[in-house]
Amino acid sequence: MQTDFTKVKPYNDNEAKTPQLSKMFNTISSKYDQFNDIMSWGMARVWRKNALNSLKAYNPKQILDIATGTGDICIKAFKYLNPEHVTGVDISDLMMEVGREKVEKAGLSGKINFDIQDCASLTYADNSFDAVTISFGIRNFEKLDTSLQQIHRVLKPKGHLLILEMNEPQKGFMLRAYQLYTRVFVKMTSRLLSDDSKAYDYLTASMHAFPSGKNLIDILKKNNFELIKHRKFTFGVCSMYLVQS
Repeated sequence: MQTDFTKVKPYNDNEAKTPQLSKMFNTISSKYDQFNDIMSWGMARVWRKNALNSLKAYNPKQILDIATGTGDICIKAFKYLNPEHVTGVDISDLMMEVGREKVEKAGLSGKINFDIQDCASLTYADNSFDAVTISFGIRNFEKLDTSLQQIHRVLKPKGHLLILEMNEPQKGFMLRAYQLYTRVFVKMTSRLLSDDSKAYDYLTASMHAFPSGKNLIDILKKNNFELIKHRKFTFGVCSMYLVQS
């Protein structure tokens, strides 16, 4: 039986999830990109490219990247989609500080800006964005339905939401292999990267608990999104969902 993902928290059961996540990501911000490569077998870059290319036909000019972290999707959007402007939002200011340094190095200052925002209470006006992207972050939402409703509100009519998220393979040898990989190699390596071992335990546990496939598609449909495309990458370790408002 799958665990309720809203009850999977980094540090304790008493405090709300969002403040704990803000603290956690601030703690691991300098090592997050390295850990993401470890978690994804080094495939995260390929997955992001394939996912962003699915938006190319719609030519989005104003993009909102939620749970932007260190801004990888914001930067890659200009390589694959050539938008006018990308806004990255996150609850971790230190993660976005790393992102600002990467944006400056990429020569994209002025075309990308970052803002501290909780997806459940976005401050942007209705119909502000052509596309919203979430890369490896939706499983951290404390209020999933409220957040999806906020995304629907700030999207323009027929705008697109692109979700990229890791998940365990459903069954068979790949499931057992990935569980062994995360429980042994990822756990061991994460302890070399940071003293905050609970942060990396949380990232693995949240991936296991978060709904995927048909379960997530049903949640998206309940919140008034229409499925355009669902695709799995690398033996089902990562999934892409493209939906329309």
